[in-house]
Amino acid sequence: MTAPTFFLSAAEHSGDILGAGLIRALREQIPEARFFGIGGDKMAAAGCRLLANPTHHATMLFGSLGQIGYWLKLLRAVKGEIAAIGPAVIIPIDSPSLNVRIARIARSLRLPVCYYVAPQHWAWAPWRTRELARVVDTLCCILPFEPDYFSHQGLHAVFVGHPIFDTAVDSPATDPARLVPPLPTGAMRVALLPGSRRGEVQMNMPVLLEVAATLKGRVNTCVFAAAAADDNRALQMQRYLQRTHLRVDVRTHRADEVLRWADMVLAVSGTVSLQVAKYHKPMIIVYALARWKWHLAGRFLINTKYMCLVNILADRALVPEFMPFYGSPEKIVRQALDLAENPDRRAQMAADLARLVDPLAAYCQAKPASQRVAQEVMKLM
Repeated sequence: MTAPTFFLSAAEHSGDILGAGLIRALREQIPEARFFGIGGDKMAAAGCRLLANPTHHATMLFGSLGQIGYWLKLLRAVKGEIAAIGPAVIIPIDSPSLNVRIARIARSLRLPVCYYVAPQHWAWAPWRTRELARVVDTLCCILPFEPDYFSHQGLHAVFVGHPIFDTAVDSPATDPARLVPPLPTGAMRVALLPGSRRGEVQMNMPVLLEVAATLKGRVNTCVFAAAAADDNRALQMQRYLQRTHLRVDVRTHRADEVLRWADMVLAVSGTVSLQVAKYHKPMIIVYALARWKWHLAGRFLINTKYMCLVNILADRALVPEFMPFYGSPEKIVRQALDLAENPDRRAQMAADLARLVDPLAAYCQAKPASQRVAQEVMKLM
């Protein structure tokens, strides 16, 4: 019997991590399996033959006129390779701007599609779910309320757990005490997570640094560390730090260690809020956006009460969120000061986060998300 071949598509760093984990999970079940696709260094290290590494282009995806040519050329190459090889299953991972197009290619070639990480149509653009239903065979959802939403839209949707909870919070691999040099010491340790994309860092790092500098001026015991997704983002953060007198220890590929070290966190919106919640760390969530962009389109597209994933899951304002943020950061500063100076508030927030996410962590500890997705993939073979 010929060894099965799988095509995976990941356009961003987060998807690259998920793709690598899924490759390992599939190899446990099918040791002779082969993998090709588009992704990043982690997928390549896991044994995926890459047609391209688009993770460095993922800042805007199809939203940038300057990059449309790159993506269209890539899609043409992908279609040719998929048609020539005929993989057993197509596995798009997150990034719907690219990956719904990949699923469309698969459908045109009559190949099964297992889509990993459901697009957040429940938050915005719900009309896009109709097309998703036409081109996806199995939708692997990472948030517990998503299967009901997508099932009512005609999709076969399953909850696989959130992969961010696949590793235990006390894993020796993420122990900050192992870092050399060590992270800074201080009575109030503050983590800064300004995003994994260039555009996110560009918009949010100056805001977080302004809040951090004000916090340091009023709570002198504060020390700071920042987590960078890759070397490019670390260099970008360092350029912003050169414009301030604030000392921030920037670490690359060490978000978990930085979060375990921290007493409180200033972070951008997105999956990172669940990563912070995993460690029960008090947080403030920010997402900077130009005022005109929000009033032109954003406020008409978003249809959820909250925008931070933690608050969406809790269905209440469990953590302060400033989304979209524009104008003076004074409101953020007031929240940060109150959190830094009020240990009872930090303890209450930590306890609330534990009640929210510990059941999700237990689900993934019983069987990691990557293994559940691998099972769904194999059902389509």
